[in-house]
Amino acid sequence: MNVHASDTDGPSQADLSSNLNDYLAAIVESSDDAIITKNLDGIIQTWNPGAERLFGYAASEAVGQPILMLIPEDRQHEEVDIISRLRRGERIKHFETLRRRKDGKLVPISLTISPVKNSNGEIIGASKIARDITHMVDAAERQNLLLTEMRHRVGNCFAVAGSLISVNARQVETASELASLMRERLSALSDAHRLAVTDPSGKPAGSTSLRNLIISVVEPFAGDHLYELDVEDMHIAPDAVTPIALVFYELCTNAAKYGALSQGGGGLLVAARRKGERFRIDWREQCCLDPHATQKEGFGTQMCDSVVKASLGGVVTRRFEVSGMTATMDLDLKILEAQ
Repeated sequence: MNVHASDTDGPSQADLSSNLNDYLAAIVESSDDAIITKNLDGIIQTWNPGAERLFGYAASEAVGQPILMLIPEDRQHEEVDIISRLRRGERIKHFETLRRRKDGKLVPISLTISPVKNSNGEIIGASKIARDITHMVDAAERQNLLLTEMRHRVGNCFAVAGSLISVNARQVETASELASLMRERLSALSDAHRLAVTDPSGKPAGSTSLRNLIISVVEPFAGDHLYELDVEDMHIAPDAVTPIALVFYELCTNAAKYGALSQGGGGLLVAARRKGERFRIDWREQCCLDPHATQKEGFGTQMCDSVVKASLGGVVTRRFEVSGMTATMDLDLKILEAQ
């Protein structure tokens, strides 16, 4: 029995090439990344489903259009540089930039761009793989904010400790008395500070009454200074405890560094009242101030303003005078009060 070679040989070269092309096409179609090809004139040639998800344009809307439709006006110079590098045969890896979606929103992406060659080895275009890196950018911003806040808090802790030593030293006769008093003050300060942070799992601090929260934060800073509370008490919503504690902690820190809690004879009044659907808290320091020296907006002030606006639905206003400082918080009662 004669057996022809075609009966026993494997797939032909044409079949292998076809299978490979189908395989590569399937990869492009199923990729989560945007995969786009364009010619050297910057005209889009192919557009996969990942590109549609990332940029919002269907393939029928994108193919045949200039790639510049994705590039913000202030970044269109990037395309000139990219084309120049592609003509030299360069591959561009992990180029981070911004591109514009169909809805007009900017999205941060990481680009990898490779030259496309014809059968003669001539560069005729480029393939682009674009990956959405929004989560990476957001994570980096959060990390930078946390690091800035950490530096701020550490600096504040040293400044407050120094202020407490200066104030307490005037109240004692011996070093052992100073050490005992400082241990007491720092322990109370640590308890108050704990209210202004979340636990390692990110769970907010537990709920408490407004009056108890104010006392727990102010007490370690006040020492022998007089302070008065005129507070319409309420049970604070769990999610509001950390933001409101942060604000009081910052106010106390500043008062202990150069306000009413840093001077002999200084006084502090905290008043709080409902006003319809709002809740107003007044923090009033009576002391000798240099208004120009205390009106600088540092990170702590900006943080307070941001926390009150984002987490408590309110605003903070401050008034500096020679006789003291007043900070007023106008808050959303529904957010602040536990239901």
